[in-house]
Amino acid sequence: MKTLLITSLSILIFGSALVLNVQNDPSKNKKEKQSLASIASKHKQLYGMSCIPMSVEMVLKYNNRVAANYYKLQNDWKNKADGTFGNFDGKTLSCLKFKHQFNLTRGDGFPFDRLFSRIDAELAAGRKVIVSLPSGNNFWHMYVIDKKTVSGEYIAYSRYYNSKDVIIKNDVKNSIYGCRGTDILTYTIVD
Repeated sequence: MKTLLITSLSILIFGSALVLNVQNDPSKNKKEKQSLASIASKHKQLYGMSCIPMSVEMVLKYNNRVAANYYKLQNDWKNKADGTFGNFDGKTLSCLKFKHQFNLTRGDGFPFDRLFSRIDAELAAGRKVIVSLPSGNNFWHMYVIDKKTVSGEYIAYSRYYNSKDVIIKNDVKNSIYGCRGTDILTYTIVD
């Protein structure tokens, strides 16, 4: 009887210590990342001109830095027509520090190889890249590059204002060549 009591107490103490250890282990409390496609399907663009902050919010959501119902950046921006990636350059939001890159003249001298190497490095590090691409005549829209295909193309996601559909762009690299260059917004984790 005494052995049974000691064994029971040992199991209870060991089990409690194990449960406490798991609960206090920060790696066990980290929220698992959803796919960017899943984030995009639940996200929306609130204003006609809020695609830049909309894409930044998607990145914040992908990295589990804000709640699924977070739209503060778009609500602050509203229909700001003169905004650029420069509005987020050097800003730290929820421990992600953003950097505007390749803000260069488009054309024959654009450094495509450097741009694509930077995008590849970001994706290899597990980070997404926000890219500006043409969307109609003299309009641009922002997309979040998710991955590189085996053929070397990039796949990106976005949302349009007043649309229930997720925009999937399977020819990002081709679009960049077509517009003769573009700029990107990257980030690093600073927590």
